[in-house]
Amino acid sequence: MTFDALAMHAVRDEVAAAIEGGHVDTAILLDPKRVALEVFNHGARCWLVLALSSSDSRIFLTHERVRRATELITPFGLLLRKYVKGARVLAVEQPRLERILTLRLSSRPDDGLPRSIALVAEAMGRRSNLALVDEDGAIMDMLERVPPSVNPSRPLLPHQRYTLPPAETKIDPADPGLAGELARAAYVASGPAAALLIRVVAGVSPLAAREALARAELRTNAAVRDVDSWDPIAAALRGLAAPIETGDWQPSIAFRDDQPVAFAPYRIQQHPDADIRDYDSMSEVVAVAGGPSDVARSVPFARLRRPLLDALAARAEQDRRKRGSLERSLAAADCADELREAGEAILASAHAIPEGAASLEWEGRRIDLYPTLSPVENAQSYFRQYTDARDAKRVVPPLLAEVEAELEYLDEMAMHVQTAGSEAELADVRRELEGASILRPAKPPKQPKVKKGQSTKPPPGPHRRLTVAGAELLVGTSALGNESVTFRLAQPDDLWFHARRVPGSHVILRTHGHPPPAEQIEAAAAIAAGRSAARTAARVEVDYTSRRYVKKVPGGPPGRVTYREETTIAVAPAPDVSIAS
Repeated sequence: MTFDALAMHAVRDEVAAAIEGGHVDTAILLDPKRVALEVFNHGARCWLVLALSSSDSRIFLTHERVRRATELITPFGLLLRKYVKGARVLAVEQPRLERILTLRLSSRPDDGLPRSIALVAEAMGRRSNLALVDEDGAIMDMLERVPPSVNPSRPLLPHQRYTLPPAETKIDPADPGLAGELARAAYVASGPAAALLIRVVAGVSPLAAREALARAELRTNAAVRDVDSWDPIAAALRGLAAPIETGDWQPSIAFRDDQPVAFAPYRIQQHPDADIRDYDSMSEVVAVAGGPSDVARSVPFARLRRPLLDALAARAEQDRRKRGSLERSLAAADCADELREAGEAILASAHAIPEGAASLEWEGRRIDLYPTLSPVENAQSYFRQYTDARDAKRVVPPLLAEVEAELEYLDEMAMHVQTAGSEAELADVRRELEGASILRPAKPPKQPKVKKGQSTKPPPGPHRRLTVAGAELLVGTSALGNESVTFRLAQPDDLWFHARRVPGSHVILRTHGHPPPAEQIEAAAAIAAGRSAARTAARVEVDYTSRRYVKKVPGGPPGRVTYREETTIAVAPAPDVSIAS
């Protein structure tokens, strides 16, 4: 059943009336594709459910408490808890005839200064997603990250700028010239008339197209050649879209044998043999017709994952703030010459600057002064700013690179926390985070006693050995594990695999000096895809190359590498390999 642009408009009206100005008391991730917000407003509580499955996306309000078995722990869920919980809803917006709903929020993370953020729900079928966007337009995180390998034209990853999907270049159903446009399009078209309406008219879903034909007293499967006049169809489309302006929605569900077959924000006429039931609320229609489960799947070892993900999210937030400060310093470096010229101008005009002056006019430019400082002291202040800005061009870029490298490391470690399939794997990741001072140790680590003659070389980092398609694989299960399988355990002729441009495990395919068959290469690539941040995608691009072409990044965090001579293949991610032996 279709949750289309008209249904979104009807829901938006209800959501705006119910929660604008309200306070978000709870923000939870119910499962990998559903988010629920509990909002208190006008002396009442309601729940906004954002169900964004690729096969069945919908948004609705409910006054029944949303239940869950246990909260799903992910970086996105932690950001919801930090920034959306406790926020005030400023506005609920929808671009006309688009399946996009934006919640404008005022947040006070950690009881700090107000921060404007946006929660953008894209209920667009297989491209459905949810974005948490910072006040500067940068993506904080996505419900499902979309790397360039999946969508080169519109990747959706943390720290990148969020842009709305490209708007459709179709005619608005309210356009007075709609009938003429349809007639011109029909002149060179063939096939079903409903398909023509979908192709030409903005916001028209298959359901709305068939409804317009039914209201024009045509068969819902009529062909373009069967239409004598497009005026009744254009009038029907205008009628369907009119409530966008008036708010006069008429939600209904068509039932057959007590089973819903269609729902819409208007009274359905295309199913004359069905039982059409009217409702007062579009949200009720969506909830009844969709029938979503309100109990989320439990997450194994959620109690052990939460502190690790909390620590990673906290460090990532620190790094993002540091990066913002460094970027501002670098931007100021472009004004270095202006600062030096201001200092020189103040010295040149020192004799003419009266005591307590707040500014100086110099060659048509206003130079601000500190009234409590002398001209010489003001000039020295500008020279100090000039020196800092000049030095920033040399000092800041390496610091920015360090911050970016650590953010990549944090993303990778969060992926390892999410994909860990046993308490032992989570314990390995915890020890690594403690060693990196990201997580405080529960108790001081014991120093192992070294027996006489025993090697002091540390053991390899956490990894798994698998046998897949007759091939021996090594899979890193942490950043140190990635580094170990690549640079300590692999041979130069072994093949190295990694999901393209997303955090993930390093996977080594043992070759024993012989070229492996294609099925082993594909199996290893599938394992690498399944142990990556893109593991929920239908197809993932994976790079592989000979281990000899993989090099450590000097001074970079564990597991960060560069490589060359790679081959890229697209594979379906393999199931979680944590249960393999």
